[in-house]
Amino acid sequence: MNRSHVLSVAALVLCAVIAAWGQNEPYFPEGVFSDDSQNDLFAANWYSKHLKALAEPSLLQLSKNPALESYRFIWLRTFHHPVIVRVDVRAGDAGELTSKVASGKGGYDPGHLVENTSRPLTREQTETFLGRIKRVRFWELPSYENSGTGGEDGAQWIIEGVKDGKYHVVDRWSPVEGAVHDLGLTFALGLAEMKIARGELY
Repeated sequence: MNRSHVLSVAALVLCAVIAAWGQNEPYFPEGVFSDDSQNDLFAANWYSKHLKALAEPSLLQLSKNPALESYRFIWLRTFHHPVIVRVDVRAGDAGELTSKVASGKGGYDPGHLVENTSRPLTREQTETFLGRIKRVRFWELPSYENSGTGGEDGAQWIIEGVKDGKYHVVDRWSPVEGAVHDLGLTFALGLAEMKIARGELY
């Protein structure tokens, strides 16, 4: 076996190790979804499964870099495709929008990635979005409102944020109004311009 072949094999092994390590990174801190440890673990595992299926990074891990600012909407509707919309804020207050859709159902198996689009946001779009984050006091919202993980035939609306080395997540079950509802619609319908039928908006 020549030296170049050995280096190639070593590089492949290193990539595999890094990929496996990345997949084991936690997406959420303990206790953010419930004061009951079993409910908290159930929710974290459920949401993490969908994030992995859509090849999403761990914002919790990214919060270790205080220079990064990012926000993500995870929309898990029981009977419809899982949706993720992420806004990454760049230098100069410009942003990048990433939207993804999986083939499965939010309340069941995520399936596989079927839509993956990214596009730049203008400085004005980014500033408007950040203004809304500030206006609804996202960073002050409680992560959960009760000890349950939701109900049946509805949807989890999860919004994460990373800024100045801080991480925050807010989780609500089928909100019909309020800060999380408004922010979720801003992500999916406003920025990502998704076409969602009335019966699929829950």
